[in-house]
Amino acid sequence: MASNLYSIGLSGLQSSNARINTAGQNTSNVDTEGYSRQRTDTTSSPVGGVVLRDTSRLVDNFVSAQVRSDTSDFSYYDTYHSLLTMSDSLLAEDSVALTGYLDKAFSALQAANNDPTSPSLRQLAHSSLNNLVDQYKTLSGMVSDQEDLVDQQLSSSLTDINAITTKISNLNGKILREEGLSISPANELRDQQELLVKDLSKYLDVNAQFNDKGLMTIQLVNGQPLVMDQKTTELKALSNPMNPKKIDLVVSFGDYNVGLKTDSLGGSVGGLVDFRSEFSEYADRTLGQHAIAISDAMNTQNAKGLDANGDFGRDLFSLGDIDIFSSADNIHKLADISVKVSAGEASKITKDTYELTRTDDDRFAITKYDLHGKSVGASTVFDLSSMTPNANGYYKIDELGLDFKVGDLNSIDQDDVFRFTPTAGAAASLSLHAKNGDALALSAPVGVSTHSDNLSDARISLSSVTNTQPNSSAFSLDGSLYPSAPHQIYFTSPSSYVVRDAFGGTIASVDNVLQYSNLLEQAGLSGEAGFDVSVSSKPQQGDEFSISTDNLGPSDNFNGIALIDLQNHSLVEGKASLTKAFAGFVSYVGTKTAEAAGHAESSEVIMNDSVKRRDRLSAVSLDEEAVNLLKYQQSYSASAQVVTAARTTFETLLGIMR
Repeated sequence: MASNLYSIGLSGLQSSNARINTAGQNTSNVDTEGYSRQRTDTTSSPVGGVVLRDTSRLVDNFVSAQVRSDTSDFSYYDTYHSLLTMSDSLLAEDSVALTGYLDKAFSALQAANNDPTSPSLRQLAHSSLNNLVDQYKTLSGMVSDQEDLVDQQLSSSLTDINAITTKISNLNGKILREEGLSISPANELRDQQELLVKDLSKYLDVNAQFNDKGLMTIQLVNGQPLVMDQKTTELKALSNPMNPKKIDLVVSFGDYNVGLKTDSLGGSVGGLVDFRSEFSEYADRTLGQHAIAISDAMNTQNAKGLDANGDFGRDLFSLGDIDIFSSADNIHKLADISVKVSAGEASKITKDTYELTRTDDDRFAITKYDLHGKSVGASTVFDLSSMTPNANGYYKIDELGLDFKVGDLNSIDQDDVFRFTPTAGAAASLSLHAKNGDALALSAPVGVSTHSDNLSDARISLSSVTNTQPNSSAFSLDGSLYPSAPHQIYFTSPSSYVVRDAFGGTIASVDNVLQYSNLLEQAGLSGEAGFDVSVSSKPQQGDEFSISTDNLGPSDNFNGIALIDLQNHSLVEGKASLTKAFAGFVSYVGTKTAEAAGHAESSEVIMNDSVKRRDRLSAVSLDEEAVNLLKYQQSYSASAQVVTAARTTFETLLGIMR
């Protein structure tokens, strides 16, 4: 009996001592990050006393997983919001916004238009246009700088991620060895792993699981592995051969790489990747689309007038070439292909990426893809055998507003893929081609006059100029009208007229005239003439009106008015003016910033709530540990008394035996 009592007391001493040690371990780690409160479990022995089991961590894997998920969400929105806030703040500055530069440029054009003979006003307009170009470059540079900053943060983050996964893998080896030599779990090592996974979740949304050996494995939410038992993969950022401005993330298994799906990556890396595509690339393409729109519209309109030297207007702006990309095997073929925006067709250019493929001998197809890589609409198929190239060898694709040229058709195979984004980098490549203000073609290329002997008060006016190309209009290379072009309109009655050439020959006649605008169009001549005229009121029989390049005055500003009016045209995708389009872009960034701010705030609240739930179970409470220490100390003393009683009893029995 005494022997049994002694073993009972001894087991109680061991149990209390173990629990005191556990409480001490908990108390000493009250401020240790990632430490999970431990508990020593016991069970009653069938032969009396207590049996120590093991000391385990008080954790809930579901709660821990929720903490990681919520941490990833907050890190994503916090990163995304901080980057957007920087962009939103810059775009909100009046000194940065394009709107002010556009207004100043068109106001300067208006001033020059008020006095086309003033060299100083022309030069002021030229300087304002140059400032506008510089601002496009400035904004493009800001976007590029942010993109570089994102790339640096992304590279640093991948380095940190690879270091964390390596540590987790190394801890798996240590845990396997330590737990193989002891019946107790490696609690401290597992706490370190849990903390590393939480740190990892700041970068990516990950799932942590345990294999049949009890070792931790890490996967991305899409299932791609990062840590497999004691083996680890490596995340890398590689340049996309089909678009060098785009970065591809890959999982490296040593001998080969697997592309990383960038949808819903979560964490700060997900925020960086999404910012790069949803703002950085979007902003660059938006600015590029604006640059293409203003360049094409003003160049096209300037060509319809005469500059200060009396010559047809030339391009005011110039843009860099559209870069085309393909796989490494096809780089040598890129010299045979070129693409450019069709003159006057910039409104058809979208922010999408265009993919060119050859479908058969003479047929090609172009498919558009948005920023997220999803196809946009049906492919545009064109057959070169049924198309006529221009003098420079370009085929015009009307549906897309693009001119396409291929040098050696035989060098392009049917499985070749070529990609280009017309708007990418366009703002950075925009430049002012005009050397000075004299290049502004403010005057009309043709003048009209009303014969002084006319019986009516009707006055002729130039209503439009649509084309000044010598090979497709009434204008010759030297700027004069061809003799066969319309030179005179003669009314044979108030409701009929004839159009005469330079020799007085009739080239068209019109009867039953009900309105007196666009007379050449009514005669079926406006297309080949490249211009049109109107009269102000009902003419009388015998009224004559002349059309000649000699009828121009030095202060004519017909084409200048058309240049200024471009400010109000829907130049961007045919939907918005330049000012409204930029305002829409600023509004888009502001809206995205506000959304990100709301998500960041709410996700932080959710994350903190998850951490509190985890702490209620796993964090150390000094009050609770103080109570436990007191209880276990009393238990230890009581067990000691049992041992003392057992010893006294045993000694009494020995005395009786003597």
